[in-house]
Amino acid sequence: MAASSGASSVRLLLLSLLGFCVALSHQQQSSSSTDSCATAKLAVASLVPFDSTAFRCSQAWKQQDFVLRYKNTGPSEWSFILSAPDKGSYVAVGFSGKGAMVGSSAVVGWASNGKGTVKQYYLGGKSPDEVTPNKGLLKLIKNKSVVVSRSGRLYVAFQLSTDYPQPYLVFAVGPDGNLPPSNTLQLPMHQNMAARAFNYTSGMSSSSGGSGSDEAFPPERKHGLLGMMGWGVLMPIGMITARYFRQLDPCWFYTHMAIQVAGFAVGIAAIVLGFRLNEDGLKNVDVHKALGIAILAMASLQVLAILARPDKTSKVRRFWNWYHHNIGRAAILLAIGNIFLGLSIAQEISAYIVSYGVFVAVWVVAVAAFEMKRCYADDD
Repeated sequence: MAASSGASSVRLLLLSLLGFCVALSHQQQSSSSTDSCATAKLAVASLVPFDSTAFRCSQAWKQQDFVLRYKNTGPSEWSFILSAPDKGSYVAVGFSGKGAMVGSSAVVGWASNGKGTVKQYYLGGKSPDEVTPNKGLLKLIKNKSVVVSRSGRLYVAFQLSTDYPQPYLVFAVGPDGNLPPSNTLQLPMHQNMAARAFNYTSGMSSSSGGSGSDEAFPPERKHGLLGMMGWGVLMPIGMITARYFRQLDPCWFYTHMAIQVAGFAVGIAAIVLGFRLNEDGLKNVDVHKALGIAILAMASLQVLAILARPDKTSKVRRFWNWYHHNIGRAAILLAIGNIFLGLSIAQEISAYIVSYGVFVAVWVVAVAAFEMKRCYADDD
């Protein structure tokens, strides 16, 4: 009886170990066919014909598990690595100026019998006959394109010669087990496709027809919104309270101080966050940074000027007023210009640009109206 019980226990233990090994093997097989931006190193880094370290990464098309890595690797040179499940089909990424598939150019890759193929196609229409191989507007750098199939995934690596890639990406995946024939290279009709507005600064993508995003507030956008609010909104409003509401003495002074201190604090937070961002070789970033430092210096001088503010009866008070007023105006004008420059560098969505443009327009009109009122009051 005891022997029978012992044999049963051994069999149960062996079955448990076998089940654990099967589960572990299945888990390893499943994990080996996945890729994510959390991966420390690209699985096929040694097979890519360029250095793939420090690339930005984006889950570009979650429904199809497309992962896009990219970097501005040199003057007029951008490098891309598209990763997707290998289902015996082609994968494609197109570059478009307006988000439309038709009229764009695409890099298409697939693997057959262990051999990878990468080609450029011009998407002249929606039917396979209108998709032309070895044609397109993209300037692919020679000998820098490769397709690698590894652990159930397809990696399409390529480099483009361009100052800045087009702002829309068009992704497509072909039908399972159906590859382009070697003689014609004609692409079968895609199984699925998606267009994404893509921000190369933040790695943020959104559907070309909607306003949703994978990350509503990446660090770049937080930096921009803080800078816009601190230097570009609160500071101009604080200037208006000081120049045009002096009849409400002493309320205008404390209101002016509170607004400017708040704007200065928010602006400092924007600059601290800005220095932590990855510039990634983008154009005009140095100009944007230099203007930001100049604005910070002017704002700091304004704060120090308050501590050295002479009495109203002092003979140097008029010189202090001239300095305080004009440095403040210069800082505000520089801040407004730098905010628009930052929005341009980040290729920010038009809603932010238009919204801030409307604020600036209203502020300019208000200042003009108050100045006219002052002129008429002086005439009287």
